[in-house]
Amino acid sequence: MSPQWRDEVVAYIAPRRVALVRIGRGLRPRVVASAESVVSGGHAGDPRPAFAALAELLADSLWQDASARVVLADPWLRYGIVPAPAVRLDADGRLSHARYVLADAFGDTLADWSITLTDVPPGRPYLACATPAPLRLELEDLLAAARLRLTSLQPQVIVAFNAWRHRLPAGESWFVTLDEGSLAAVQVIDGEWRRVHTARLSSDWTVELQRLRAFGRYTESQSGAGQLFVDAPLSMRAEGRAALPELDWLEPDARLERLPEFSLLQRVVA
Repeated sequence: MSPQWRDEVVAYIAPRRVALVRIGRGLRPRVVASAESVVSGGHAGDPRPAFAALAELLADSLWQDASARVVLADPWLRYGIVPAPAVRLDADGRLSHARYVLADAFGDTLADWSITLTDVPPGRPYLACATPAPLRLELEDLLAAARLRLTSLQPQVIVAFNAWRHRLPAGESWFVTLDEGSLAAVQVIDGEWRRVHTARLSSDWTVELQRLRAFGRYTESQSGAGQLFVDAPLSMRAEGRAALPELDWLEPDARLERLPEFSLLQRVVA
């Protein structure tokens, strides 16, 4: 079968939930199936419960024999903004530079992690994302067992930011994406990522947003603190808007809801 006619499975894997959609390919691609699972005992420190839930879903032939795109939740990843180097670097040089920046921030614990970089023009800072090597290998093994070919592996914060970027203002702002138990935030100035911040959330998760708001005022580089634009599942938006109405709680439109990766991030498991 020609690759462009293969069905595609899109998965979102987080410590406390796993969600899947299958897209039937053809002249008019369409969602033909969806599934989601609450992860019993899931937490950010151990991906095994989430991967066990994924394996259980993938055992159904409905999810097998397709291409696969996967979105990983932010708590399992580590991020760093790599300053533009003083000299032009090739691909290996950029990777070495990024690994040095991440090691300076997180220590030698990331020595064997897989590093990916965003593609930006020369002379501009870029995002480095580190993924634990065992996590990626286990994911690839699970997908292979279901005859799924991994074509894309992306972090939640990048998927969410790319979906919403057309709604963010020029100048300075903070973009925040939330899920149950985690937060990732990016300071954006004139279209460039300048800072990235991740945090685990307590039961009173709005406290972390208040801290981030205060931090944004402290780190502002222009007149007036950059506004916070918040991407969150429906139930969290309602609670957050009541607690912090001064923030911009992003509401998706029909175009965004048709994006499979984005729709999985917005879904809430009851």
